[in-house]
Amino acid sequence: MAKKKKYQKTPFEESAKEQMITVSDGSEIRVLSFTDVKTPREDIAVFFIPGMFSIFPRWEPVVQALNENYPIYYVESREKITSKLVKKAKFDIPRHAMDLADVEKALGLDEKKYITISSSLAGAAVLENHAQKTMTPLGSILISPGVEFHFPRWVLIVLRIIPPFVIQMLKPFIRWLLGDVRVDKKNEPEQSAQYKRSITEADPRKMRKNVLSIAHYNGWDILPKIKDRLILIGATLDTVHESDFVHNVANALTNCSFIDLGTNKAAHDTPLVELTGKFMQELSGKIPKLPSEITPE
Repeated sequence: MAKKKKYQKTPFEESAKEQMITVSDGSEIRVLSFTDVKTPREDIAVFFIPGMFSIFPRWEPVVQALNENYPIYYVESREKITSKLVKKAKFDIPRHAMDLADVEKALGLDEKKYITISSSLAGAAVLENHAQKTMTPLGSILISPGVEFHFPRWVLIVLRIIPPFVIQMLKPFIRWLLGDVRVDKKNEPEQSAQYKRSITEADPRKMRKNVLSIAHYNGWDILPKIKDRLILIGATLDTVHESDFVHNVANALTNCSFIDLGTNKAAHDTPLVELTGKFMQELSGKIPKLPSEITPE
């Protein structure tokens, strides 16, 4: 049997304290802790959860820049290649949310000040925890959070029919579909390249189960329950995540600012870092509440 290819690590990723944290169903998920802070600012940590199948290099510029001023705990959800799952592991949004609550307590963050930064699938899990009050962040930044997931019907039919080994064979097509068709490759080359690599490194079995488990999720009914301070980020020019959809989510929340960063790249780079710094200052009482809407210049 061929040896399974190990995922690649960057030097900064190697510098983290790596843990496999056991969650309540017995599965293990990977956490990278970056606690060596060169220039501490507000005494607030960052609980960072990337989106579905997202790989560390996609977020490394943001994590590395934020780590200059804040401790960062980078949590990989259970559909990632790094997880170790029990048999018949679930992948629905409540299970993802439970994982985050378990990790919060395992890291001792439930007794400290922190915010969450999340994207897509992870945003859905974070919103569930805000609604159920099963986590205690000071506030959260959510990038295109998944209140619903719109997969083409044919994708769901194919995933129900074909086994994981066939998905492995179809990866070149999936890379083309997601990286060249869904993404504006000309204007968002980094997003295209990272999506392609994400598919290359994804576990077909986990990919299949995760997509089928969240396909019919609808979280609109929990939004009115959430009173915590939130920042929702949209990217008007992102062809994968609809900014109007995110704006509608923000409007359904009572204590939320919607901020349009324009491009997917901006939501993964310096503009997000700068916004996080301002949010930290707001939560520390150093500046007034951020405006309800900011658009890129």
